[in-house]
Amino acid sequence: IGCEPFVNGVAMALYQLRETPCPNLKLHPGDVRDLFDVLPGTVLGKVFLNYPDPWPKARHHRRRFVTPEHLEPLFRACKPGAEFRVATDIADYARQTLEEVPQAGFVLERDTGEPWADWYSTRYEQKALREGRVPHYMTFRKP
Repeated sequence: IGCEPFVNGVAMALYQLRETPCPNLKLHPGDVRDLFDVLPGTVLGKVFLNYPDPWPKARHHRRRFVTPEHLEPLFRACKPGAEFRVATDIADYARQTLEEVPQAGFVLERDTGEPWADWYSTRYEQKALREGRVPHYMTFRKP
């Protein structure tokens, strides 16, 4: 809260933290799924899933983050009122997100082709735009 968003990876975030400390921010350099077993309940206020691996083959869709296996622990870790933002340029990933995330308990607030007002573009977004793919910016909230 009160800190500007960080852009383009951990190295940039660490540089920005040195310039503008943010006492309520924690960085984890690994896979977030490893944290679900150790996070106390209801601690996350805002979560970003930016251009996740789309696992394009149908037989690999179960590996996507937007599955019950990952969304249920995320939901438990979020505070009431927490925001969950998803940005993707893969239409099928957006479709699956819109199906699975509400089933985990989150409520859809926004699904648009326009980024959030406080959005910092990523290299993956820039690549998608160069290649003519249309980004989806979705916002969900934990009731």
